[in-house]
Amino acid sequence: MQMFGQGYLVVQLAIRDGVPQLAPLYLGLVGLARAIPGLAFGLFGGVAADRADRRRLLIVTQVLAASTAAILAALTITGRIDIVQILLLGAINSLIFSFDAPTRQSMVPRLVPERDLMSAIGLNSAAFNGPQIFGPVIGGLLTIPLGALLAGLGSPELFAGIGGLFALNALSYLAVVVALVFMAPVPVQGGREAAVLRSIREGLGYIRREPVIRWVIVLVALTALLSRPYIQLLPAVAHDFGVGALELSWMFGASGIGSLLGALATASLGNVRRRGLVLLAGAGSMSLLLALFGAQRAFAVALVVLALLGFTTMLFLGMANTLMQTRAPDHLRGRVMSVHTMVFMGLMPLGSMVLGSLGTFIGVSNSFVAGGLIVGAAVLYVVVRAPAVRAATSQPRHRRAHAQVHPARATAEARSGRGAN
Repeated sequence: MQMFGQGYLVVQLAIRDGVPQLAPLYLGLVGLARAIPGLAFGLFGGVAADRADRRRLLIVTQVLAASTAAILAALTITGRIDIVQILLLGAINSLIFSFDAPTRQSMVPRLVPERDLMSAIGLNSAAFNGPQIFGPVIGGLLTIPLGALLAGLGSPELFAGIGGLFALNALSYLAVVVALVFMAPVPVQGGREAAVLRSIREGLGYIRREPVIRWVIVLVALTALLSRPYIQLLPAVAHDFGVGALELSWMFGASGIGSLLGALATASLGNVRRRGLVLLAGAGSMSLLLALFGAQRAFAVALVVLALLGFTTMLFLGMANTLMQTRAPDHLRGRVMSVHTMVFMGLMPLGSMVLGSLGTFIGVSNSFVAGGLIVGAAVLYVVVRAPAVRAATSQPRHRRAHAQVHPARATAEARSGRGAN
């Protein structure tokens, strides 16, 4: 609901300022403000995830995120919000999640057996994307009654309903904190002694030596820059279609339905061996669908394409996440996932700036077409030039190396079932 409300608010601010044609640029500036902290502090978040109790660190980040949501709600409800304050709060939120995301992602393999990791990642994505179906729709429906309620209490009518959505989001973090309190601690497994910069170099060195993780990060970075920002720019697309807040919520909902189904599909692929091929198929399909969405002029058809785009995007991201987590040892997993978080959280908002700025000149839909074609060309290059990615399987590299050095022990563990755990 906050993502829906903030995008709609930014467009309304552009209209209030008398420059509606700059709405895509405003959205892009919000993306830029979120990109800089993600790029600057993402690697440090990975070091923290490998050195701290991950559950305790998540409690801290979730409390801080709730605080920024509450401040955004208060400023909006009182009518004191402007684009500069949105940029500052977005930057602070990005800094918080630079530590939250790698910690949360690297925690999953400690909670489930390795054989169930892909299903766990898929279900985690489903839990994240399920609310994306209903959140924007509910947000669109609640905007009017919340606006009427808060306007009756003296809040400016234009922003009252949107501020109410931000307040609900701030309250929702309490459920996450309570869940974390009841979880068992996830203590450190090595990695305390090395200096911070040396720890960062160790993680980057592992990524450079591991070809599958290296190419997965390249694809994630490129899609974060030129493909995934379509979500943040949907308010500008809705403006081009000539539709309002309710129809915008339908667009978010269509993307969310596809994303949920894609996450569930990922969860059901735990026994698929050729995960590299699934990764490349998902990335290629995502790029073609993005170009098709940009070329679409019929609103109803655009909703269908959005659903398919959400499906393939989640399939690609889920497979990328699984390959990275299964191929990285636990003592390096936080740092490996911090690079994933850095490119995802840093480059995706930056991509909003790039595509939003480009959309100011050629139209936001045409910028989607250009981004989709560039990503598709990159996927084709990886298919041809990176056989390690095509051959990537469900067995992690460090587990294969262990089996080669200790074949008898590995065989005995596999027969007894210990190797899967």
